[in-house]
Amino acid sequence: MCAAQILKARELLFPNVLISQWRLWDDTYQGEDGKVYRTLVPEVNGKLGRYVYDKDHRNWHPLEQLPISGERDTETDMGSKEGLISFLQAGQEIERRLYPDGNVRRILIMKDHGGGIAGVCVDQYTGNIIGLKEMQEAFEEVKDGWTNPDEKPFEFVAFDACIMSVYETAVAVEDIANYMVASQESTLGKGNMHYTGLLNSLSKNPAMSGKELGKVICDTGWEESKIVDKNFGLSTNTVFTLSVIDLSEPKMTALKTAYENFSAEALNVAEKNPDDIISTFAKFKSAANVAERFSIFSGNPDMVDLKNFAQNVGDNFAELKDSGNTLIKAIDNSVVYNKRGEAFKRGGGISVYYPLDLLNNGNAIANYQQFVKDENLSPEAPSNLYGFLYNNMQGQSVDLSELVDEVVYVDDTTKTVSVDLSEEDMKNVADVHCHLVYCRTYQDAFGTEKLAALYLGSSGDVKENRQTGTFESNFSGKWIMLNGQPLMVQVVSDSTRKNKYGKKISGTEICVSGILLNEQPYKLFFSRNYPNNKLTIIGVVPNKDNKATLPSGLLESLKKGDVVIPMYVYMNRSRDELENANQAEKTTPEMARGNPITIGDKPKLEMGTFREGLFAYAFQFGNPIDDKVVLANEVVFFKVKDGKVVNVKHADYIEDFRELKEFDAQ
Repeated sequence: MCAAQILKARELLFPNVLISQWRLWDDTYQGEDGKVYRTLVPEVNGKLGRYVYDKDHRNWHPLEQLPISGERDTETDMGSKEGLISFLQAGQEIERRLYPDGNVRRILIMKDHGGGIAGVCVDQYTGNIIGLKEMQEAFEEVKDGWTNPDEKPFEFVAFDACIMSVYETAVAVEDIANYMVASQESTLGKGNMHYTGLLNSLSKNPAMSGKELGKVICDTGWEESKIVDKNFGLSTNTVFTLSVIDLSEPKMTALKTAYENFSAEALNVAEKNPDDIISTFAKFKSAANVAERFSIFSGNPDMVDLKNFAQNVGDNFAELKDSGNTLIKAIDNSVVYNKRGEAFKRGGGISVYYPLDLLNNGNAIANYQQFVKDENLSPEAPSNLYGFLYNNMQGQSVDLSELVDEVVYVDDTTKTVSVDLSEEDMKNVADVHCHLVYCRTYQDAFGTEKLAALYLGSSGDVKENRQTGTFESNFSGKWIMLNGQPLMVQVVSDSTRKNKYGKKISGTEICVSGILLNEQPYKLFFSRNYPNNKLTIIGVVPNKDNKATLPSGLLESLKKGDVVIPMYVYMNRSRDELENANQAEKTTPEMARGNPITIGDKPKLEMGTFREGLFAYAFQFGNPIDDKVVLANEVVFFKVKDGKVVNVKHADYIEDFRELKEFDAQ
């Protein structure tokens, strides 16, 4: 919890409301002696500690004071069940003194790193985390210590932590709170909770219900996320998610029953089709892949929106449509309020675990099965389904190698290109993307004709008709540009939905582009929303590894005066070099710098138009059971002039660089 924000509101009056905070510190830092120190507030007599603030005394009550030394042995393990128990018991002691009649309602906010089904609150020294089962056990340990032990102890439990709005968390806290407030995605920037707004609203109406106060948390957090850095490039609002979940017995029973039945029926469907295991596996994988996925910013996007997943599974398996709709209805009834940014418009507010790399993730599945067995917070059917699919897919494969030679057709009238896949190929192709390369022919100083090319990335913007197997280019001379300069684009997450003609009608892609920011390597993350094709910068993060993920703690904004240089994969080859495939394969790709862009009052990210240029275009086919892709050998060239495609030609009809140069000059 940001204690500074609580201190600002300390003069507010809260009749019969006891606010306890767990995880007081804001950050850690390394001292000159090399030791790690915590930045903790408030400080009393040279001591730091945990406090409770209440209305009647208008004061912070120290529950435990700790030395400032930062030595781990002198501090409570904040990631342990024992630490949580001591915190709850200290709150109970003060409550008995201040509210002996039991006329009190309680709020518990857990703030720190969240790990979904792994738990919440990681101690910086021990590395321990409070697991969901440990949380349950801690509350069970102190259940008789409240002044009104016959009621649920908390009006709501809120998690100001990443990816905690998961099914298992709701089950873990259903007996100790009336409502739960949590986020499906990582909490970026200042986090998803705006404490001043929460306390101001509570001071005006201390009698508000947990549902009403949860709504306030969502709304104030939503508004705060919009102004974190409204003038520049950081947009936490785009990826904002916060849900209020009703934990009452009728709604939780309906939700648990619906999820158990849906999962059991899904397992039954899989077990009935052992001879068609590849198709079954691909359908479940597809249902998870095109659902809204969470934890993408922490590098482990294995949490999927349960509502999306149920809907997609029902679309892929007719026999699961009814149980999927029942589950969707139960989710809609349980999630009584939520706020969602443009990147997550379709979700229902509750996530579940689905190992997206299920084909190769035996350890993760085994760990999840152990979690289900030990924690008893999730039905066995999902883990059994994952285990069944994993075990039966061992040794299975889908070979798309023949698609390398797929014939690409050119339509001179419409200035488009297309491929026609057979019915058998259609069964094995998960998706079709395009690759775009900017090309230029020239003579070097020795008179050798060369081709210079900048790789601009890939896109799923391909027209498709899955009934006929026809996939057609949708390139119109436009590409994603920052202040008028094209970016090299990689799609990190695609939770879009298509109509029967393959047009994207809803949902969002989250993309990344490599850049230099003030001469340092960074990744620029942005979202692309459909159907309006709106592009929004999320933020930038230092490029410290090759993972296309955004660690939330490193998120930064673009600032006025920053200099951004787009980076591209670059090729510069003669015809002989191009024809020597072995040499090309051994060549390490070079990187090329674009023109510097000085960020002004606001960076402009849009689908910009190329004024003129020569572009190579190729189709890519995705494997339905893994992340491997096949790139078609047949390439076509587009000529763009005045923002329009004016000519298209198959590479087979261009014999040498001279002809390509003539085509470019047309």
